Amino acid sequence: MFNIIIFLIGAGIMFYMAWRSWSRRRKLMTRGEKVEAAVAGTVQSRDGKAYLLEFTTAGGTHCLHYPKSAKGRELAQGAVVTLYYNPDDPAEMYVEGDKSVLGAEVLYVVLGIVLLVLMAGIVR
Repeated sequence: MFNIIIFLIGAGIMFYMAWRSWSRRRKLMTRGEKVEAAVAGTVQSRDGKAYLLEFTTAGGTHCLHYPKSAKGRELAQGAVVTLYYNPDDPAEMYVEGDKSVLGAEVLYVVLGIVLLVLMAGIVR
């Protein structure tokens, strides 16, 4: 019985993480600011390498560091991307089409399903 509870809790956590990531991304895409940003290069940030994205709004020119995924597609310097960000907290951002974010959401769901299948195998 204890094993079933552990698997259910694990699956619940995975599904919650997928939902949280999806809802934050959707919130940025519906309520955040949408801008076209140019990739000015890469920089070393506190979390590792990041793309330096520059864009202009009515408030002036802004620069944000967007984390560079280890296996994602490379963004060439000068490339233009669609960026969604929260003007109140610019650290909350999403580059449209970023497969690493989408991949994480899929991974959470798959892990949740695997835990449920394993649990079903234990119940038998």
